[in-house]
Amino acid sequence: MRIPKRRTVILFLVGVLIALPLAGCLYESAASARDARRFPPPGTLVDVGGRRLHLICIGRGEPTVIFEPSGFSNSASFEAARSEVAGHTRVCSYDRMGAGWSDRGPTDVSAGMLADDLRRLQDNAALDPPFIIVTASIGGLTTELFARRYPDRVAGLIFTDAVNSEMIPIANATFDRWQAVAACAAIAGAARVGLVRLLDPFALRASSSDAAARSAALMYGAKPWITLCSEVSNMRTSEQEFARAPALRADVPLIVLTAETTAGVIPSRLDVEPIAALSRLRKLLPLLRETHQHLAQRSTRGSWRMVPGSDHLIATSRPQAVVDAVLELLTQIRRAAQSRRLGGPWEYATN
Repeated sequence: MRIPKRRTVILFLVGVLIALPLAGCLYESAASARDARRFPPPGTLVDVGGRRLHLICIGRGEPTVIFEPSGFSNSASFEAARSEVAGHTRVCSYDRMGAGWSDRGPTDVSAGMLADDLRRLQDNAALDPPFIIVTASIGGLTTELFARRYPDRVAGLIFTDAVNSEMIPIANATFDRWQAVAACAAIAGAARVGLVRLLDPFALRASSSDAAARSAALMYGAKPWITLCSEVSNMRTSEQEFARAPALRADVPLIVLTAETTAGVIPSRLDVEPIAALSRLRKLLPLLRETHQHLAQRSTRGSWRMVPGSDHLIATSRPQAVVDAVLELLTQIRRAAQSRRLGGPWEYATN
C-alpha cells in the first residue's frame, strides 16, 4: 500500500524535527564531557549549602582582594591583573552559581541570592574579612548588594565598568519582562542543543591558544547562559532586594572605573542592528557612565575616572589600571590599620 506523498513529507519533517534536537543534545553532552576532561577545575570546590562554588586563591597578605567576574567571565579570567596584585597581597577569584566550574543554582536567580552565596563562600572557605572587592559588568549588582548587606566585611570596592543598582529600574522600564523570559528560553534552548558552540558568539575559535579554548569550554555550554538569563529576567526581584537593603556605607573606600568604549558589552557576533533587544541595550549604555559617577558620589571616599583605551572588560583590556586602583586602596587601608595600631585615629590616608 503506497503512502500518500503529502503524508510522506509530513512524516519526514516530523522525523527531522525530532532528530535534529536529539542530535544537538547528544553533541552538546559529548562536547561538555570532553571539555570537563580537558579543563578540570584549577581551584577548590567549596560547599555553600548543597551546591559548590569554585574558588581560586593566590598570593599572601591582608586584606584579601576578591575578584567578582562579569557575566561571561570566570574565576580564571583577568589573569594579568590578578597575578600582579598577588605580588602584594592575597587574591581570590570565584565562579558565581552556574558560571565557570561552579554548580548550577535554583531556577530563579537574584542579586540577593548571589550576595548571600558570596558570604557563605567566605565563611566556608575560611576567608578572613574585610575584603577589597573588584567587580566587573553585571557582577557589580552582587558586589553592591553584598557591600550594603554586610558592610563590616568590606574594606574597599573597585567597580570596573560595572553595573550598579541605579541601572535596574531603567532596565526594567526598557525591557518587557516576558519578552526577556521568551528570549532567554530561546537562548537556553539553543545552548542545550549546541547551537551556541556552533555560532561562537565571542569569536574565540579565531585564536588557537589554550586560554581561548578554555574560555569557549566554560562559556559555550548551556549552564552559564541559563543562569545569566535567569538573573536578567528576574531583575524585578533584585530591585526589591536593593530597596530593602541598607544604603551603601557612606565612608567606604570606593574607586569607580569607566571604560572608554562600549566594545565587549555585547558578544561580537551578536552585535548586529536587526536584533531589537540589543538595539535597546545599546541605547542604555551611555547611561552607565552617569550611574558610575553617581555611585562614586555615594561615598565620601569615592572617586571616578575613565580608563583611556579600555573596553567593557577593563581588567582584560587595561589590566594595569585595575592593578593601580587596587594598590591605591591597599595603601590607604594599610596606613589606616597602622595608624590604628599606633593609637592614632581611624582615617584612610589620601594620596
